Amino acid sequence: MPIRFRWTSKEYLPIALMLFGVCGLFQTLFVFIAQYFLGVGNYIVVILIPVGATIALFFGVVLIFESFVQVEKRKKLRTQFQKSRQTGSKLRNFLQFPVVRPVVIVFPIFTAAFFTAYGICITFLDNVIAFLIAENVATLISLLVANFIEKKYAKIQKF
Repeated sequence: MPIRFRWTSKEYLPIALMLFGVCGLFQTLFVFIAQYFLGVGNYIVVILIPVGATIALFFGVVLIFESFVQVEKRKKLRTQFQKSRQTGSKLRNFLQFPVVRPVVIVFPIFTAAFFTAYGICITFLDNVIAFLIAENVATLISLLVANFIEKKYAKIQKF
């Protein structure tokens, strides 16, 4: 049975807001890059498309977060009475934190897909259209990777 959080409950709302805020800050970085480095001057494209991408990235991060929690719960049930080991560096512990891990997975994938798609599109199209296509392609690839992680890592079966 897959774990589904009630994201509007008082326990999980702060986690959801943290993940949404991180996705918003990440898209703010891309708005800055688009405005000043890529030369996209259309304010409607630079504001509206990243808002949609923020919501889509939030959904992908939430999918990965739920799948990691599902696997951790399964491990905890199997090894309930074993002694726990505290090994590893502070960086490793930070990267294994449940809120950080989905962000560390999704954002590099989005960045690589964005710049790859932008590099391909800028050779044929205007910079505004290239930004529009690259943002949508990168968001789609990020969602596909999040769905793949949910299906293969956590082995969640939706009916």
